[in-house]
Amino acid sequence: MLVHARLGAQVLQAQTHFGGSIFYRSPLSLGDAAPARGGVPVLFPQFAELGPLPKHGFARTSQWELTQESRSGAKHNIQYTLDLRPDQQASWPHGARLEMHAQLAPNVLCLRLMVTNIGDTLFSWTGGLHPYFAVEDLEACSVAGLSGLRVKDRYDASVVLEPEEPVRWGRQPLERLYDAAPALTLRTGRQQLELSTTGFDQWMVWNPGEAGGNALADLPDGDWRRFVCIEPVRVDRPVELAPGATFTGSLQVRTIPAEDARLT
Repeated sequence: MLVHARLGAQVLQAQTHFGGSIFYRSPLSLGDAAPARGGVPVLFPQFAELGPLPKHGFARTSQWELTQESRSGAKHNIQYTLDLRPDQQASWPHGARLEMHAQLAPNVLCLRLMVTNIGDTLFSWTGGLHPYFAVEDLEACSVAGLSGLRVKDRYDASVVLEPEEPVRWGRQPLERLYDAAPALTLRTGRQQLELSTTGFDQWMVWNPGEAGGNALADLPDGDWRRFVCIEPVRVDRPVELAPGATFTGSLQVRTIPAEDARLT
């Protein structure tokens, strides 16, 4: 089952056949005008503070239209659409159509973001998807597949290559942008998640840490332990779209129960 919202076309929860949501969702909220802390926010047309727009752009704070929803047994599909006119955003005067698709099967979730230039001028953008993966205890979790990749570490500029071992977390914040997007394995404690992406060419891995998490108004104290963000993004190589062109980026999440994961 998928739980979703028009604001930002945000997938809030995805319940798989094995039980438990793939994503964390904070029980706190700052109101209907703000995206929920958790789920899968859509980042467009700007990643983080890397540009003149509000952090992560305006797609996540826009009201999208639910254009399709269907259910059949354990399968659940949704599609949201957002049309942007050149006169809507003074700081981003372009025409674009965004489509956010989510397809949930018993043990696989596929998210797909499509961006089409429906205007008359070329534009470029950065962004991607910002999933908050639910974990039992962050300090007991790990993600494999990033070893040896070039990396930009927000908190330690001396780190330029990921060590040859799975990434683990402690109480300190971690924010690393990796210069590739290979398949990953996230061990959450409850299950193993196999992550793969197309179209997006970098992974961002983020957790605010203890002090940073407890300082967030929409996150309960201690809940920094309950999630990790592993984001498929385009940051260092912005997407350029000529009039009529379409970009498609996807994230596939395959779930494996913890008892089966021990055998792999």
